[in-house]
Amino acid sequence: MIQHDSSRHPGPHRPLLLIDLDHTLVERDGAADAWTSGFCTAHGLPEEAAPTVFALLRAERSPAGFARIAAHYGIARSGADLWEEHVAREAARTHPIPGVPEALAALREAGWTIAVVTNGSTDVQRAKLAHTGLLPAVDAVCVSEEAGAPKPDPAIFHLAATRLGRTLTPADWMVGNNPATDLRGAHATGIRSIWITPDPPPPLPPAHPAPTRTAPDTPAAAALLLAP
Repeated sequence: MIQHDSSRHPGPHRPLLLIDLDHTLVERDGAADAWTSGFCTAHGLPEEAAPTVFALLRAERSPAGFARIAAHYGIARSGADLWEEHVAREAARTHPIPGVPEALAALREAGWTIAVVTNGSTDVQRAKLAHTGLLPAVDAVCVSEEAGAPKPDPAIFHLAATRLGRTLTPADWMVGNNPATDLRGAHATGIRSIWITPDPPPPLPPAHPAPTRTAPDTPAAAALLLAP
């Protein structure tokens, strides 16, 4: 049985990959606010309340945020209950990008150690990994909420490595789709990067760090890493 986070300490000789979650390993069905319509229907709110519900939660994505929503609309549910419902709903509308499970399996088979490094809510991001079946396919998960530092802060990258009993080196890699968080973070941390982007990639802003490589999707990035 595969263990995760600090309970697993691979040897330093194993190649290390840090990888983003959203739009790199998984995609979400619908827009970010797509859950609000169902929420309003389930709790007897008019459809026109959806933008306000979304804004209230966006201000604080937590049980406290849902407590404010409940108080605002007189919903007789606790913030914790509504948050749990929301986490399950977000996980249910998430699916792995085609080819990702096979790519992760091939990397692990080839000896790679893999840590997911993602910004967001710990509950939501871990629920996505569990729902999509990807949690056992990685060796660690590091979420900005629990890390106390979002990408591109190098602290979250170093914490992910620490959970694996590792220290980051220039031979390690970061794979992700967001230049502002994934590429900047990899550059600031001193590791190599693969940018998930269409081919040809769009231009980066002036003075923005360039990726080591580019790939159209994560399976293609894995193929680059597995190449002799």
